[in-house]
Amino acid sequence: MFSFFKKEKKNTALLQNFDGRQVKYVTKRVQLPDGSVNYDIVGKSGRIAVINQNIRVICGEIDVFNCPVDQCKYYLLMSGDGVTVEGQNTVTGEFDTITAYYSYYRK
Repeated sequence: MFSFFKKEKKNTALLQNFDGRQVKYVTKRVQLPDGSVNYDIVGKSGRIAVINQNIRVICGEIDVFNCPVDQCKYYLLMSGDGVTVEGQNTVTGEFDTITAYYSYYRK
């Protein structure tokens, strides 16, 4: 049967791009009661990885974010030096939007 509405497949090239990258720091988007938005730093010097179809962001020895790939959205920053991931975070139990900024390295 032909359908105009197809389920989008996740961008595996983008997943491979940020899998295993070292992270300089991680920010979390927080909406304040007055409606304004603040970005809080939740961790420094870690790693972002795709393990068992889960996106995990680890800072030091602490998991900051963990969400199944098929239940989250992820976007590469326009500058190319990080990624924004949003989804149901199993670490906090809340819907979180985090941005992980890569550590600089020369290709």
